Amino acid sequence: PNLGKVSELSVVAYSDAAHANLPSGASQGGMIIFLAGNGKVAPITWQSKKLDRVVKSPLGAETMALAETADSSVLVVKMVEEILKTNLPSVTCYTDSQSLVDHMATSHVIQDKRLRIDIAKLKEMAELKEINCKWISKDHQLADTLTKAGASSRTLIDVLQSGRLTMVC
Repeated sequence: PNLGKVSELSVVAYSDAAHANLPSGASQGGMIIFLAGNGKVAPITWQSKKLDRVVKSPLGAETMALAETADSSVLVVKMVEEILKTNLPSVTCYTDSQSLVDHMATSHVIQDKRLRIDIAKLKEMAELKEINCKWISKDHQLADTLTKAGASSRTLIDVLQSGRLTMVC
């Protein structure tokens, strides 16, 4: 779709995970990254895959999925900036994990050392203004269908067909 002025483009990403839903006990992560502008969006990349390591909790799975989404989103931003010779704002990353958003906004120490490192990485990306993480209800989570068998794909299909993020985030 026509995304309007280059100077008004942004990157929007949706990240989701399903904890321990694979037969091996591993978790599935999914993401979809859009280029947005002029009230419209175009999908740039998406992925659904087994997370790189087994985690102890849903928070761990959501954190790993968001960390990978954030990395991929920043790469998209850098490529778009290089191609179009413009600067883009922070990536807006949506997750349906309120616990993750809360942990990113606090100095609460997490006992799991690997999880603590992953959250510290996300906090640093937010402090550097590379990402801006926001909570979104599972009803509006576009990456849900990439992680859970039987999840409705209707909302994602509507966005892909219309080129618009019509829901309230």
